[in-house]
Amino acid sequence: MNKLDEYFLKEAFTLARNGEGMVSPNPLVGACVVKEGVIVGKGYHKGAGNPHAEVEAIREAGDKAKGATLYVSLEPCAHYGKTPPCTEIIESSGIGRVVAPIKDPNPLVNGKGFKYLKSRGVRVTTGILEEEAKNLNSFYFKYITKRIPYVILKAAMTLDGRIGDPGRGIFKITGDQAHKEVHHQRSKVDALLVGAGTVLIDDPRLTVRLAKSVKQPYKIIIDPHCRTSVNARIFEDDGKVIIATSDKEAKRKYPNSTIWVFKENGGLIDIKDILKRAGEEKITSIMVEGGSETFTQFIKAGEVDKYLLFFSPSFLGKGFPLIDYPLKRVFLDASVRKIGEDILIEANNVYGNN
Repeated sequence: MNKLDEYFLKEAFTLARNGEGMVSPNPLVGACVVKEGVIVGKGYHKGAGNPHAEVEAIREAGDKAKGATLYVSLEPCAHYGKTPPCTEIIESSGIGRVVAPIKDPNPLVNGKGFKYLKSRGVRVTTGILEEEAKNLNSFYFKYITKRIPYVILKAAMTLDGRIGDPGRGIFKITGDQAHKEVHHQRSKVDALLVGAGTVLIDDPRLTVRLAKSVKQPYKIIIDPHCRTSVNARIFEDDGKVIIATSDKEAKRKYPNSTIWVFKENGGLIDIKDILKRAGEEKITSIMVEGGSETFTQFIKAGEVDKYLLFFSPSFLGKGFPLIDYPLKRVFLDASVRKIGEDILIEANNVYGNN
């Protein structure tokens, strides 16, 4: 592997992450133009209708783009959408070589960008840092290939696996730094999801307040029988509220909310049906934030792509468990880091079949 290619692709990945929380349902894309080992232009996609990363980088490079190498975190597009094809702009700029790690799985692209560039005499190098490129756009890849959102399960718990004990007035488990990290993670996703029980007990706001965000995520409540109070704090702040219910009269109770009506089975709504509907609404990522019953439903359905588990160095001895269902033992691909006085365990691709 060419170490310089790897280095500049990582620069493109870093640029791409500047668009987190802004580009959905499009991918995160960063690009840099390199001439004689020096970056002469860089850019990232800032959201629908804005210039693509490649265009920003080429514009900044100006005449220096001629004969230079363009490093981009994903295959350039070759079709007309809200903006012209990046491939045509790359060709007209005089770029001599394009390095991109992986094809864009979108059927409108899916190799067409690479094919166009090669047919116009632009050298194309691909296959470098493919896994890193997939991880960068995990939301997008899941959504494009399966038409349902990427699912993150976020929970805060004690060392003995308790997520709270309202009966003893224990609601907050982790410290301030962990709380800020949760808001940072919220800023990246399209939607936050909880069960009606969490709304009744915790009365959460489900907003991004402790991190920079260009928009508030959707707030989804799984509430088959419309138990959520119309005075709940979840309705007070910005961000559209979506009620997933089986009650056809829900619109009358929640006139300012979006209502998704599903069939129920044994008092439960099928998680797969909710995810399918979310995908139809172009929601590419959901963070599930509680409670125990909702966590259990998502895990039983095999629909968790990533865990964010915050552990407080404390014990409760009693209270709500994270999950209340016997599961087959599965070892996770996990990383661990300290967040203030707490510990964050991050596990990706939990089941590998999502």
